[in-house]
Amino acid sequence: MRFKKKYTTGALAMAVFHGFLMGIGGVLLFGFIVMSGDGKGGQAAEEGDALPVDAQADKQKAEEGKEEGAGAGEPTGNRRTAFFAVQHGLFSTSESAQSFIAADTNLRNAAVFPVDGKFYLWSSVHLTDGEAKDALTADTFVKPFTLDAAACPAEGDGKLPVLLAAKELASLKFEDAAQKANLPKDWDRNIAAVEAISDEMGVIRLQLLNHYAPNSGCLKIEF
Repeated sequence: MRFKKKYTTGALAMAVFHGFLMGIGGVLLFGFIVMSGDGKGGQAAEEGDALPVDAQADKQKAEEGKEEGAGAGEPTGNRRTAFFAVQHGLFSTSESAQSFIAADTNLRNAAVFPVDGKFYLWSSVHLTDGEAKDALTADTFVKPFTLDAAACPAEGDGKLPVLLAAKELASLKFEDAAQKANLPKDWDRNIAAVEAISDEMGVIRLQLLNHYAPNSGCLKIEF
């Protein structure tokens, strides 16, 4: 014979209460697991996309340079001009940059530019992103920058941004005495010197920039 088990009203109520607690606990545990998994996934994505500050800045500026395109190299009130350099490296000291140049004969016409405590190694300077890309070699990239002469007098070194925007060497040579009087110091002599180094405008701009920018006290290279 089977005997029917009798349950009291209190026992039934406790069973229902326990079931309710177990259900709530399961939902909370599931939610915690889902949230924990999403947090880890988001963190991994952020870490995977992370780049050194300098690399992020270079990448961002390079993309901005692509968007500027044809507008690059155009002077703005003889104060600021955008250019595109072919960069070979970024160094913490001038000595390390010079050692890098000495180890590669292809860099005999390269120059080092100190900017904000860092030393940029460039081999040519161009008016557009496209021109700079055509000059790229292995392990180099395009570095957009702006030459700012806002702190310079209107004449002399203050004319360098618009002068370097010239597309031909002939545009850097002047016969008129009044024009020569307003040029940066020793302009004709420096033009002759860089012309003897190379007839490529990218290299000529680089050498002129290297001669005047670090020594002027008012010209500023900005990224």
